[in-house]
Amino acid sequence: DHDVRHLDADELGVVPGTETRPVEWGLDGRTVVVLVGLTGAGKTTTVEHLAVLMSPAAILPDRRALTDRVILPSMTGGTAAVTDRVEQFRLTAAFKERHPGGMGEVLSWLRLPSDLPAGPILFDGLRGEAEVTAAAALPDGRFLVLDCPPSHRLWRLCGRNDPFDQASATMTVDASAHGSEAVRAALRGEGFDALVAEADFARLVRTLVDRSIEPEVVARSAAIIVEESHHYDPGQAQAALMRLAPDRTLVLDTAKLDPETVARTAVEWLAAG
Repeated sequence: DHDVRHLDADELGVVPGTETRPVEWGLDGRTVVVLVGLTGAGKTTTVEHLAVLMSPAAILPDRRALTDRVILPSMTGGTAAVTDRVEQFRLTAAFKERHPGGMGEVLSWLRLPSDLPAGPILFDGLRGEAEVTAAAALPDGRFLVLDCPPSHRLWRLCGRNDPFDQASATMTVDASAHGSEAVRAALRGEGFDALVAEADFARLVRTLVDRSIEPEVVARSAAIIVEESHHYDPGQAQAALMRLAPDRTLVLDTAKLDPETVARTAVEWLAAG
């Protein structure tokens, strides 16, 4: 929504520290709606719908922008951009050694602009047990967990789908052996077959081939999801929230619900509690 303020990372103050909670213009005095989910779960689409339905006070910069604004400078001691991907990964890993809560901990450091109106703040988003555990300390944090199986997330990453497309759950078209073998090899080459059941794997292959997704695109998308699975376990993140903040957590299956339903259900839940 064009009336919703999307905060730039440079508009935020940052006060690191674990001893003191944020006070003036911090997030403690705000309802903070935090989306939790892995790549392809539908966080960005959900934020777009929530912005229209909720009219939040503001949307925080996404995790990549906050990494550039907070995490990398805290490790380098400077403000120069870190463009080397390997160096970015090394610095982010080093940050987590010092601050196990990662991005979840960073949220408690943020200071909002003083001119923001009253209302909730949206953030997209957190991943993994450590991040949500740290963020659960926000007294008015509300957590919207977008659950989605790997096969659906891969299909979305391949870029040939509408938001929350359910084709991978319904497609039954047989494909040529040649096309199937290439796609199957691309998925297995990245280790994606270890993430899904055999029947889901076969259905996904049929869907990708029928929609003419190139094996190179399949491999690239699979690599992202497999690599992410090595660092973040969505089941553990969900379990942590249900243990630490059960009354402030809503879990929705974005493989079964369309974006409008997800956003509407979330808004009704927020209003009720």
